[in-house]
Amino acid sequence: MIQFSDVFADPAWFLADVDEHAQTLHYLRTREQTIRDSAFLDGRSPIGVDGQSVSIPIADALAWHSQAKVTPQSIRWLAHVSFCGSTLLSRLLQGDRTVLVYREPHVLAKLANLKAAKHPLSRTGVNWSALVGFALQQCSRSWRGEPTLIKPSNWVNSLLSDMSTSAPGSQWAIIETDVEDFLIANLRGGKARLSYSLNLLNHFLSANHTYHGDVLEVERGDLAPTQRLLRLLILNYETQQRLLDGADSSQGHTAAVRVQLSDLQSNPAETVAAVARNLALPLTRADIETAITRELPHHAKESTARYQPEQEAAENARLRTSLQTDIDEALAWRQSILIEAA
Repeated sequence: MIQFSDVFADPAWFLADVDEHAQTLHYLRTREQTIRDSAFLDGRSPIGVDGQSVSIPIADALAWHSQAKVTPQSIRWLAHVSFCGSTLLSRLLQGDRTVLVYREPHVLAKLANLKAAKHPLSRTGVNWSALVGFALQQCSRSWRGEPTLIKPSNWVNSLLSDMSTSAPGSQWAIIETDVEDFLIANLRGGKARLSYSLNLLNHFLSANHTYHGDVLEVERGDLAPTQRLLRLLILNYETQQRLLDGADSSQGHTAAVRVQLSDLQSNPAETVAAVARNLALPLTRADIETAITRELPHHAKESTARYQPEQEAAENARLRTSLQTDIDEALAWRQSILIEAA
């Protein structure tokens, strides 16, 4: 018979989901290499390895967690805006197998959704904080004692303040990008990426985090489709920045370091070293160089695909040429809403 305490202590049991109706946590049996290789731990690719699973009452998990000795500094995460190179940075931070990264675990996105929906679980004060803290602890386990890092999805930006409160003493960093580069990255990604960004904006609306009045004004205004899209993307970006800034100043718990996509692109070794140093990740220069050699030739989200920077740069240039007037108009509008917000 499986003992709950064994599940909580063994990283081979991956916390995959929360069942808010049954008040249980769902675990799948996995392996280290699956965690290490997966760009997304949110169900897009198989995580379970042998069909084993177990569901455990939340109450039992929180009772165990209240007695567990968790070192706050062992919980680290990398917060980010969308499409800013966070997946690449997280891969580089694994070094030469020196660090283990949990990328976009579904359980954190599920908790963000529950909070946005104002589910009773999220309104129980201490228990909610304990549940978030427990989830962070479960995504910070390793097989051989190597340090771990969580890279939540940017969907989880609405949960960052809860994470900071639930895991005082934890360490975290931020990677972000320029607003114009954010727009270009969205446009370059086509319908799938744009659909994701608009759904993310709806999530922020549900969570009451975004510029609600400005969203309504854009959606109801007499705007050309491209201008409407760009303004909604800007509101998505500004919401994420506001959430990052808010978490960065809450509880006196500031991010260890903030870096830009442009830093990662122009000097990957120094950027990775700076983040690792500030998160107390024991990466040597050799670890970082090994990771750069291994990871940079490949697409960060699809490791079997080759990364083609020249092709990406050409598409960026094409988009800027064809849409620069629209982008400039949208950025001018952005300045007006920032002034109003201030």
